[in-house]
Amino acid sequence: MSALEQLGLLFSQHSELLLAAIAGAILLAALLAAIAALARARRLEERYRRLMMGWEGLNLEELLIHQGELLLEGQRHRQEAADRLQEIERRLQLTVAGVGLVRYNAFRETGSDLSYSLALLDRNLDGVVLTSLFGRDESRCYGKPVQRGRSSHHLSEEESRALEEAGRKIDCRNEIPPAKGS
Repeated sequence: MSALEQLGLLFSQHSELLLAAIAGAILLAALLAAIAALARARRLEERYRRLMMGWEGLNLEELLIHQGELLLEGQRHRQEAADRLQEIERRLQLTVAGVGLVRYNAFRETGSDLSYSLALLDRNLDGVVLTSLFGRDESRCYGKPVQRGRSSHHLSEEESRALEEAGRKIDCRNEIPPAKGS
């Protein structure tokens, strides 16, 4: 008897047992597939809950619309902040950014450095040089305008030093030009 005939005879004698074994194997495979599908469904449900960020009762479309509104609001706030920053930077150009002070003894009869020259400049190198000359019998104050780091009035040595000191303290590319007559 050939091997094929023997197999046929074995199958005919134990066909119910063989069918039960095949059905059991299929049932076991289906059970394993169901367990795997259940585990995957739980992972998907957890990811969905994280995606919804606790917004129970909302569907995904409502959540996306809400997130889009939040994004637009954030962009509006960012633009408002950028506009405010630009306005502040514009105003800062006109504030005092450099201060130079030189104290000195203008007259021999006074005993101390009671006279001074004070330069106040904005970032455009515009401003003023104030000078106070203190003497025993009288004091005088002068103010000289400065535009682009130069004054249209003659500056004393002390006033020029105060102007140069103020210019060095300004964080800009402009340089204080040499004073007239220097």
